[in-house]
Amino acid sequence: MSEETEGQDTGAEAVAGGVDPAAAALALNGASREDAGAFLKDQRALIADQRHHLHEQLKQLKLGIFSQRISIALKGLTALVGLMAVIALGAVVWNAAHAEGLVIESFSVPPDLAQRGLTGEVIAGELLDRLTELNQATISSRNGKSYAASWGDEIKVEIPDTGISVDQAYRFLRRWLGHESHISGAVWHNQSGIVITARTEGKSVTVTGPDDDIGSHIRKAAEAVFGLAEPYRYGVYLSYQGRSAEADAVFRQQAASGSAVDRVWGLIGLARSRNGNIGSRERERLYREALLLNPDNLTALNNLASVEQTSSRLENANNVIRMDIEVLGRGGNSEEGSGGLSLPTMRQVSDGVSRELMGSYREVASSIAKIIDTGNADVVGGLSTRLVLMNIKTHDLRTARAASRDHDRRLQLADLFAFNGFWLDADLADAEQNWPAVMAASASAEALQRGRANLRDLFFLRIAPVQAYAQARLGRFREAEALIAKTPNDCDECMLQRARIADLEGQHARADWWFARAVHDAPSIPLMYAAWGQALLGRGEPDAAITQFTVANQKGPHFADPLEGWGEALMAKDQSHLALAKFAEAEKYAPNWGRLHLKWGEALVYAGKKDEAKAQFARADQLDLTPSEKAELARHQ
Repeated sequence: MSEETEGQDTGAEAVAGGVDPAAAALALNGASREDAGAFLKDQRALIADQRHHLHEQLKQLKLGIFSQRISIALKGLTALVGLMAVIALGAVVWNAAHAEGLVIESFSVPPDLAQRGLTGEVIAGELLDRLTELNQATISSRNGKSYAASWGDEIKVEIPDTGISVDQAYRFLRRWLGHESHISGAVWHNQSGIVITARTEGKSVTVTGPDDDIGSHIRKAAEAVFGLAEPYRYGVYLSYQGRSAEADAVFRQQAASGSAVDRVWGLIGLARSRNGNIGSRERERLYREALLLNPDNLTALNNLASVEQTSSRLENANNVIRMDIEVLGRGGNSEEGSGGLSLPTMRQVSDGVSRELMGSYREVASSIAKIIDTGNADVVGGLSTRLVLMNIKTHDLRTARAASRDHDRRLQLADLFAFNGFWLDADLADAEQNWPAVMAASASAEALQRGRANLRDLFFLRIAPVQAYAQARLGRFREAEALIAKTPNDCDECMLQRARIADLEGQHARADWWFARAVHDAPSIPLMYAAWGQALLGRGEPDAAITQFTVANQKGPHFADPLEGWGEALMAKDQSHLALAKFAEAEKYAPNWGRLHLKWGEALVYAGKKDEAKAQFARADQLDLTPSEKAELARHQ
């Protein structure tokens, strides 16, 4: 046994490796019970120590991992706080760099006024209130400046080690990086009473008067400051106050010697003069000059499109409104969009002009009605007049008669508002084929336009062509020819009336020459082709008429007139079954057109659908019909 015992490993190495069970058994067999017990006790203690050691190592390991995680989290939080601080500082600097508007600083005042409560802050506050009133009373498409008082320390947090408040530091950044205008001033006494001087950007204004009317003097000072800070909007304000001569003087000064931006607005202001002495040609010239300086000015683009459309240079109007829509698509112009006219509303208005030129009159009427109802276009004149006109063009005469023009009453001069009323009366009477009523409305408009260059132009562009056609329908061809000859040669709708008058006289070749010229001058406008088609249909040339109606429909698929005319041409070719589809399509765009339902009923009769025809005749009977159409309907009842 001793040989086996000597063969075992002993000492520290054996203990460290654990106890061999066989060796333990031999040792126990050869030892006393007490020795064996002591041995086992020692082994248990050793194992307990090893377990404790391992447990402590695990605790230290877990604590190390936790500490690492806390460290990483703290570093991440520190980085996040730093990033947020950088972002906040960047936002402050960005806002300061883009700060605009007018800041009114406390005025210096004499002690006696301060004792009466008229401190420098009070005087500046009164000036601020008056400027705000003037700004709000100005209806303009050019954005106005914001007005703010520069005193007061609403933010009380101090920047460490400097003693400068955060508010003061931010003001410093705005002055250093921004584009604000600052107004300072003083009040003092002289022999005539009191003097108020305000200074801004190297310019100053002075108002004097009796001591007992300081409120009136502050208002005059506010007007003068408004003129220095925002000359264009001040001109608009003067214009709406009936001070047109003063307004035009402001605009002329801007156009002649203002900054590049102000020159543009000066030209726009002159073009929009309310003194009645500027005709459409001069307005066009001024708007085009403004656009040479700034092709992206939406006000100039939109107003030029309006001038071109009013002058019935429809292709020009279409081209300009496309440029307007393109600029809007790029986000518009930061100088424009005040008065509640947001970019979406501006797009809606411009898109409406484009669709109107394409004959989508019902869609435009719906769009205008929504804009007026929501009050989103308080700077756009003529909307309610256009709404009435769209209803006339969709042949919904009952709605046109009932429409309100209150929107325009507030924005337009009284004489222009009245003139537009006579124009609508003439167009309504033309649609009713009530020729004496056309003549009466025209006579009223002619009397109103005398001595007014703007209304004189509108008379020969809008009312004289309809009046001349009415004269021709009454058999007064010499008068009709003399009047239509006074209309501009480049007026598209005037050309159509020249052609229609020639057609009534049986001069078809001459009529076709004018129709062809109208198509040449306005190749994108479906009205030109539709009017020619109607003339050809009236001559008994349905195939030639269909050719023109087809082109009109391609260019203006939502234009009801060429579809209805196409249907009548098919009926003339004994193809009433094909005409039904054209009438059904036309109804989508002019559902309240009496003639459309009358002709639809006739086509249904020829197609052998008498019950459906009866329904169409009943519908026509509820709508507006001309005297000849009423006679036709009576034959079917």
